[in-house]
Amino acid sequence: MGAQQTWRWPSKRRGNFNFRALACTYEFAARDAYLDREYFGLSPMGTYFFACLNDTEGNFIAPIRKVVTELSGGLQLSSNVGEENMEIAPEAFLASHRGVGVKWNLAEDESSFVIAAAETPYSRPFRIEIRDDGFSWTEGDLLSIEGRRLRLGYQWYTPNIDERGGNFYAAQSFEAAGTVQGRSVRGYMSMDSFYGPIGQVYNNGPIFNAVEQAWVAFVNFYDDGSYETGGLCIGKEHWGFGVVSDQDGPIVESNRADAEVHLDADGYVKVARYFVEDTEWEFTAVERGQMRSMAKARGDAYHGQAGSVRRVGDARTPVSSTAWIETMPLNGLDRRR
Repeated sequence: MGAQQTWRWPSKRRGNFNFRALACTYEFAARDAYLDREYFGLSPMGTYFFACLNDTEGNFIAPIRKVVTELSGGLQLSSNVGEENMEIAPEAFLASHRGVGVKWNLAEDESSFVIAAAETPYSRPFRIEIRDDGFSWTEGDLLSIEGRRLRLGYQWYTPNIDERGGNFYAAQSFEAAGTVQGRSVRGYMSMDSFYGPIGQVYNNGPIFNAVEQAWVAFVNFYDDGSYETGGLCIGKEHWGFGVVSDQDGPIVESNRADAEVHLDADGYVKVARYFVEDTEWEFTAVERGQMRSMAKARGDAYHGQAGSVRRVGDARTPVSSTAWIETMPLNGLDRRR
């Protein structure tokens, strides 16, 4: 609660836009996602690699890594295999590479880069390769997934003088298949890059502590090779967006979004319906999909969970439909500040 009490909504001075965001699709290039770039004078705050995966038994598995220059910690491998909800596997965290020894290397033709660290006496090797057309992510016997890049990513930019420039965010999804702790999995992986003023990280900035309310990222794959991918979000006042694309290009791109979010007794989402321009999209939570370990690690200020997003009225049955929604209990769902 302290962050909410001390953080002030930006003034009406020149250079502030009352948390209105720019939002649209973009064409991904590995060179643009490399560590050495700033955007709008904002520095890299974190590069997040996360995957939404199902195994052959229908369990949900969600590995996540944060990398800046070094790894911020170990592999957070949330899974509901044999669990009542999504729990972080402590043995995977302890066996994964943590901290120092990570090197970034950009290919000579700039069409790919590798983030890697060698095996140590206490940890598995770590290697992520991002190419213009695909990715691979391996961590010894803990994890090995790879896949093609989906055509377009989504991005938003929120300029704000009072916050020393605001924030910029760019997400790119990839089809993903492989193994996690020996289990065959399928779904998607996303590389998300977050930029902000020096000294800020996601957990101490205004998006986390005051503005964001319900943000979901998702991918649907269909048996004819088509897919949908994107992000839907609401926040306080004017902040929010809806950007969705498929294999042919953008479906909707807007900084105007609204939603009806229904929570259960524990404050987790049951159903959320997003309204973006003339489209409607519905998130439905899966059973045993609440990321309780992650919530506990963040003082219950963050609720993540697994599910599926479908366009309302779309009768197709996807062969894979995975989504990760996050809500901020302290920020509530009232869009007024």
